[in-house]
Amino acid sequence: MYVYDVDSHFEPPSDWLDAFPSLKRRLPELFPQHEPEFALRGPEQFAYFVSDGIRPMVPQTDRVPLERLVTPFLRAMYPDDGPATINGHCQHPTVDADARIAALDAQGIAVQNVISGAGYTLMRCLSDPELARDTARALNTYLSDAMSAHRDRLLPVTVTHFDELDWVVAELTRMRARGSRAFHVTTEFSNNIPPFHPDFDKVWSAATDLGMVAVLHVGMMPPRYHPAYSNTDDPSLITRMSTSQSFQAAQVYLNAMVFGGVFERHPNLTLLLCETGIDWLEFAVANMDGRAAPASAALLGPYELPLKPSEYIQRNVRISPLPQPAQSPVRLFETLPGVAVFSSDMPHFEGSLAPVEFWRGELADVDGHRWDAFVAGSMADAYARMGDPLPKPVAAA
Repeated sequence: MYVYDVDSHFEPPSDWLDAFPSLKRRLPELFPQHEPEFALRGPEQFAYFVSDGIRPMVPQTDRVPLERLVTPFLRAMYPDDGPATINGHCQHPTVDADARIAALDAQGIAVQNVISGAGYTLMRCLSDPELARDTARALNTYLSDAMSAHRDRLLPVTVTHFDELDWVVAELTRMRARGSRAFHVTTEFSNNIPPFHPDFDKVWSAATDLGMVAVLHVGMMPPRYHPAYSNTDDPSLITRMSTSQSFQAAQVYLNAMVFGGVFERHPNLTLLLCETGIDWLEFAVANMDGRAAPASAALLGPYELPLKPSEYIQRNVRISPLPQPAQSPVRLFETLPGVAVFSSDMPHFEGSLAPVEFWRGELADVDGHRWDAFVAGSMADAYARMGDPLPKPVAAA
């Protein structure tokens, strides 16, 4: 059995910037850069991101104080001496490549994408484009070096900043040589260039030429709500409202990619959605098909692409459910075969340290063909279409 885990996490240690002293001097201690509120690797950072669909929409003077959004569990996750490991789970796990390989062998996972939460946090919180690019490059270098002894199995997801697209192409090229097979995209457009814009085609072309998949992770796609929802003194209302549609920005992005003709112009491109939930996708695709139907032309204008939106989604999009009973991919196996793919989110609290075992139990009634497509086959097909197949390590135990 070959298993490809598309979403796991590692972080650089707290002193990683010592290797980049000039960058260390330039980086601020608090973030976001334009209106600082939190330090990295602390409970306030997590509280900020579970409220950022609403809270940053209002002036700082009108916001519920960030410390009021910090729950007791967040305090336990981030004690004063650094991020905690609780029952093997940790939200900021420091790179330990050998230990991770042992964990993969125990589960029978052959290859794993590795994502840095610090990376996507910094890209969202640095408003200086040059500083963001320099930080992304340094972090990519550090993480790819830290995993280099297992380059055939631990694949760093390249951190990107899209203010300068030629830089993105150069960084993808550099990181592909360092073992990366995927790169982050974002729903926040610092350069005002959406993904369907002709200028963006250079990035999509480079991705397919290099054999790299675009990853839209929940950490790079904040939803946006009306600021009136922040008009409450109940901090839990703010966090519950802010997390009520984690898929919102992903749904809009998919519409842009399909209706903007990106998948038609780049038929071998794959967009991988991570930690967005899964049930929403079936409705979103049906909705796109409806708006592409001839009956909608009078209202919306003609739809002139040769394939239905659902056909582009099935060919060009993959989505990874978290290993949780509420995110079963069984319906998608029927309606959009091949779109749902395996992930562990290891070792985050919402993920699993035994994901193969978990999905074996949840999908016990699924036939072998669908199981194989879920755990590796669909992603292997995506890479093979680009002419650069996934690496095949000797074996996972």
